Amino acid sequence: MRWLDPTDQARLSGLGFSPRRPAPPSAPGRHRTLARGFTRDFAQHRPYAFGDEARAIDWKAYARLDRYYVREYRSEDRISLMILLDVTASMSFAGGGRPPKIDAARRIAAGLAWIAVAQGDEAGLMSVGGKAKILAPPRAGAAQLTALDEALTSATPTAAPDDGLAGGLEKAVESLPRRAAIAVLSDLLGDSTKILRALSRLTRGRRELMVLRILDPVERDFPFEGPLQFDGLEGGTVRVDASELATQYRAAFQRQEDVYRTTLRKASTPYASLTTDAPWTKAVSRLLSP
Repeated sequence: MRWLDPTDQARLSGLGFSPRRPAPPSAPGRHRTLARGFTRDFAQHRPYAFGDEARAIDWKAYARLDRYYVREYRSEDRISLMILLDVTASMSFAGGGRPPKIDAARRIAAGLAWIAVAQGDEAGLMSVGGKAKILAPPRAGAAQLTALDEALTSATPTAAPDDGLAGGLEKAVESLPRRAAIAVLSDLLGDSTKILRALSRLTRGRRELMVLRILDPVERDFPFEGPLQFDGLEGGTVRVDASELATQYRAAFQRQEDVYRTTLRKASTPYASLTTDAPWTKAVSRLLSP
């Protein structure tokens, strides 16, 4: 996988998803993660991929077609992990020679998908900007990781309409499964009131939400001095005296971060924040910690 190497897989091993809302008494799940249970309904055939269990091969299909196919099942207690990847233009920002935020988000998305698939669950990917687009429908199995890896590579930040991230999240609600775990990977830049309102809508139905904020250290620290001109990735130009603005900017940034953290915590939504100079696997570990 381009976006997940064996070293990162080792760091993520042992992590898993645990539903925070109690399951119904009749749920047939084998464990408390999102993994499938005993009750299974046939969903589809797909080509055999390296890493699939031999017992999943449909030998009748092999006898007819002379090719290996795997039978996929959907169980009553399997919950799809849908990863919502922010592709607004601000995600392309990179400071100090660091990779852009979108690359960190791609690695996190690959890591979360790997965890879900490793425990027998489904993972899917949707891009959100001014609109929402499903890049990889949720599926289980090793082959899905390859599909997700390719989809992550093709996801490119672009300028969004005025409603930006909030508008994309609102549109995503229409395409999400009724029962799913939703992971939002974004810098959360924009109108925090509108973004939080859109995030709350994602939890309607039997959905669980977790949010991981990804920023460049420059966006947090504002290490500038003197007269400067800033050209916005989403459009527009601003001329400022950075020395005079720095204190106000840092205070405003901290207020926004506190609003996200406090509001999401009150809603029992797991939240973690990451800067691109820090190990992303540690942020995933914080996000998934009970």
